[in-house]
This record gives sequence, structure tokens and C-alpha cells, in this order.
Amino acid sequence: MNIELKRWMDMGDKNVQAKLAKELLALHNYGGGYLVIGFRDEHPAVPDAENRPKDLSSFSTDAFNNIIKKFAEPAFHCMSHVVKHPETGEEYPVIVAPGGSKVPVRCKADAADGKSIKVDMYYTRRPGPESSPLQTAAEWDALLHRCLLSRKEELMSSLYSLLGSGQAVLAGAAPLAPSSPFDDLRAFRDGAVTRLETMQGEMLPADSAARLPHGRYVLSARIVGDLKVVTHEEMLNFLHGLPRFTGWSPLHVFTRPELEPYPFGDDVIECWLARDPKEVRDAGHSDFWQVSLNGNITLVRGHQEDVAHEGMPEAGTGIEVTLPAWRVAEFILRVRHLGEKLANGPFSLQLIVQWEGLKGRKLFSHGGRRSLRDSYVARDDSYLREAEVSVDRIDAALPAVVADLIAPLLRRFSFFEPPAAFYEQEIAKMVAR
Repeated sequence: MNIELKRWMDMGDKNVQAKLAKELLALHNYGGGYLVIGFRDEHPAVPDAENRPKDLSSFSTDAFNNIIKKFAEPAFHCMSHVVKHPETGEEYPVIVAPGGSKVPVRCKADAADGKSIKVDMYYTRRPGPESSPLQTAAEWDALLHRCLLSRKEELMSSLYSLLGSGQAVLAGAAPLAPSSPFDDLRAFRDGAVTRLETMQGEMLPADSAARLPHGRYVLSARIVGDLKVVTHEEMLNFLHGLPRFTGWSPLHVFTRPELEPYPFGDDVIECWLARDPKEVRDAGHSDFWQVSLNGNITLVRGHQEDVAHEGMPEAGTGIEVTLPAWRVAEFILRVRHLGEKLANGPFSLQLIVQWEGLKGRKLFSHGGRRSLRDSYVARDDSYLREAEVSVDRIDAALPAVVADLIAPLLRRFSFFEPPAAFYEQEIAKMVAR
């Protein structure tokens, strides 16, 4: 969704400039992204070898910012980089459209042909992917929400700067560090992960698969809104009633004594499926999760791909291409339903997704459901992404929400891009179950 591919174009053509402006405006309003020149928009992407120019100087930062100045109000600053293809060594322009706009950006001029871009229109990205005018209330809500978050971070940073300066003068204290909207959720997630690692070290044999030696993924959420004051029992009942879409749903409440959740501290419900040392558990079925009474949630799981099973690769060597989308989509849906029970009125979800133990793994398709023609290998060992989304956007465009969180993870595997409608098809298949 945040990458647009274009074939080689004549940068001196006014209609080409309008088309490029449309893509950059849409990417900027969507939260930022990349415009890559020199590829046909196919799956996988194919270099546009026939039309490659001899000189790439016309694809400069100044050239694109001049286009922005002509078509965007308010204007924003793009950066153009010439990047070498990792296999062929050929160079391609990659234009970075920033996010973080504090107001929606509109088009202030028509295209020369009156077709590709129109004055007073607001463009965004839509599944396809494509750049189109905003059409639905959910799309407007998502755009305005991003702008408000940018303003909120700016305001909080200024406020803490002022308070920090005053405190230092009056009391000799160090200035307060700038705050982030995700600080509370990060602290809850870090505390949960530390708690699990301590128990793994104290309670499990050194060779236990439940120590998750090949890596793990951590899904965290915070329900943001006016929340009810609830007891442990009420929260447990809420968790019991969440809809299930797979046979191993996140935050599932087991009733067997050795698997059932238990209280931790004053306001947390905790569950660790590997806490019984007499029961040997594999990496994919050793869930650990915490849910606080004030709406913080963290789930830690080992990679299901590391469990010995027919059709699965050797532990630590593969990631099934569809599983991240399924896991994140079901996690979001279950937390969204929990928020509906817990909140008095409207609420949003803060989300943090994290994968660890990726380096050297290859994408594969279990049972051959998805065609993978090349070898896609991860070079980075970890991936983390944060987002805040409204319930309206989840309900209207869950595939787009999941794509925002998962597409950059899949790109860690040799720039892998799933085919069109990948997220729509996989989530539809999951929900149908």
C-alpha cells in the first residue's frame, strides 16, 4: 500500500508531472511511502528495460519538489535517491514521500489534460494498490486521525520541553524526556516479555523448545478510550466470549487447571501454557499472554513453523507466507471485540507487532497454497512496527490495516511483495472459518 511503481517517464511532460504528483500526494496523506521509477507494476515487479533513459539526472530531489510545489497545498518535502538493484546493479530512482502531515494535503491545480489529477481533491492509497480520491467516511477518519496524532506528538513534545525547562530552573532537575503515545503500551509489553524470560530461565530445562530458542513474535495492543472499571472475573468473562477464527486463537482461555489463566499482581490476568514442567510443549504451543484491567494486552508466541510437522521445514529456517497476516488479523479482531465490551463509547487500538529470529529464514507456502517462484530470504533478524487505528477503519478496511503492519515484514524477505488482493483473500478465508 505504501509503495507505488511507475515505468520510465519523461519528466518534462506536464501530464507525467501531474501523474507523479497524484502518487506523491496519496502516499503523503496515507502516512508516507515510496515511489519507485523504472518498473512495470506486476507481481513480481518487472524492470521496464525497454524505456530506460541514459541519464537519471532529471529524477532529482529538486525536480520532484518543484512538482509538489505546483500541485500540493500545503507543500511537503520529498527526497529522491538513486538506488542500485541488488542483483543487476542497475540504478533506479526511489522517491521518499514523508508522512506526519498535521493537515490533509489537497491538490491545488488540474493536470494539463484535465484527467489524472484535479484541483481541490484529496488523494490517498487504496487496496490494489492505487492512488484515488478519498471516498468513504472511514478513509477520511483514518487521514484525520493520522493528522491529529502528528499534532498530538508535536503538542506533547512542546509541553514537555516547557515543563522540563521550568523544572530545571526551579529545582535543578533534568528536563523531561519527550513522550510518545505508545510509552504505556511499550512499558507493558517490555514488562510482560521480561516476566516470561525470567520464568523460562527459572522453570524450564535448557533444551526446552518452550524457551523459544529459534525466535518468537510479540503482539501487543492497548484499548484507548473511556474504559469501564472491571474486576478480574469480569475481564476473564469478556475474554471467554471473544469470537474465534482459528483452532489456536490468541488469548484463548483454557479451563484445564494447568493451562487456565491466573491473576498476576493487582490488575493483570496472566496465562503461560508452559508453566507445568511435567508437560513438554513445543514452540508453537507455549503461549504466554497478559491482559491488564485497564486495556493493555501482550501475547508472546514461538514460531509455528518451528514445530516438527509434515510439510514444515527444519526449525529456524522458514516463515510460512500467509501466517503473519492470519495471526495479526485474528489478534486485531479479538482485541477489537474486547474493546467493544470494555469501552464506554468510541475507542481506538494502539498496536505493536514484533518478530524475532528472522535472519536466514526463507518464505515458504505450506501445502503450496501460494506460488513462490523465487527464494526469499531474510537478512534482518527482527522487525517491529507500531500503529494506532480506529474501530471504523478496522471494520471498513481490515486488509489494509493488516497490510500496513505485515507488508514491511514480508519485504524483509528479499523485497517480497504478495500478489494483488493477498490480504483480502487470506483474511476472508480466515473469517469464513
